[in-house]
Amino acid sequence: MELAPTKKSFNGPNGIELYIPMDLKYMYSAENRINGRYTWSNSSYDTNNQPADYGLEHLMLQRQDLIFSKIDMLYSEIYERRKIKEANLYRINLDQCCFKNMIYARGDHLWDKNRLELEHNIIDLEQDKRREESSYFRDISFIRKELRESLIEKKEEEQKANLLMNQQEEST
Repeated sequence: MELAPTKKSFNGPNGIELYIPMDLKYMYSAENRINGRYTWSNSSYDTNNQPADYGLEHLMLQRQDLIFSKIDMLYSEIYERRKIKEANLYRINLDQCCFKNMIYARGDHLWDKNRLELEHNIIDLEQDKRREESSYFRDISFIRKELRESLIEKKEEEQKANLLMNQQEEST
């Protein structure tokens, strides 16, 4: 079912041009793709150049791996939550479109109890949209807080590793 527009063009709310979200394949290289999902690249350190002993360096690398895994999981949680929000908003928009089509099929001149009920349903769906947006913001804000803490932890671990590596070079 398609909504028949009354205008020739639609510039979106407040006259802002609508845009199509960019596909992630244009922003990430093919190397960052695992099982059809884009991942964050943890290329800030290279394990091939590190010594093979199981001392302090190995412990630091394991700690960095753990932090990178946590950061990667947080990025994927943000991505999954965004997909859920977009899917929910899309379905709400389809429902609104369906109600609008019912109203247009009845005619603009007819205002009866059924039309008022359809208009009320459209308003309820707008409330659902706002509720979905706010729950998305709430969910993402918690994930972003955790992500910030993880990025700070990553930076601290890098600084510790640099400090320990520099001390070992001076002592040898």
